Amino acid sequence: MDAAESTMPERATLETDILTKVLREQADGEVHDRGLIVERLGWTPDQRLEANAAFIRFYLSVRPEGPLIRE
Repeated sequence: MDAAESTMPERATLETDILTKVLREQADGEVHDRGLIVERLGWTPDQRLEANAAFIRFYLSVRPEGPLIRE
């Protein structure tokens, strides 16, 4: 068995452990929310504008006739 074959099970286990940790953190709503807030605080103004525009595009694709509540 060469070196590459001996590291494959270790790598698969490491990736599984990382995935399990991430899924556990996302299941905890508060940890997930804090992570999103920290990420978004680091965005530039242009990134924020693009994120808002992307949301508007998505919303209008789902609800082209506009909001449910009208004033």
